[in-house]
Amino acid sequence: MDVSTLAAKILKTSKSIRYVTIASLSGKLVISAHRKTVKTTLSKAESRQSLIMAARAWKLRKSLAKKIGRCKYVLAEYDRVKRITLPAGQNHIIYITTDPKANHAGIIARVRKFR
Repeated sequence: MDVSTLAAKILKTSKSIRYVTIASLSGKLVISAHRKTVKTTLSKAESRQSLIMAARAWKLRKSLAKKIGRCKYVLAEYDRVKRITLPAGQNHIIYITTDPKANHAGIIARVRKFR
């Protein structure tokens, strides 16, 4: 499945999903999609910084995998959004933001089936 199809499929998984981004572990953007009705919360620079931080953290988790096992996902819950990070192959991440009341467990379970 190509990345644009994957991003669109993830976005359709739940109306609670605001943004879907696929990026390299260095934070390089591969593709990003968002729900048309979503009002942007962060500036482009802030969004980029958040993505880079998530990618760096994932890279660190990956380096510990031999000792504690592979990371399946990371959930960060904020007052206004939830951020879900999942692996996309060996060198990429899927970075999803949702509404704060989203059923993150259901979203994670469905997205993990796509890979």
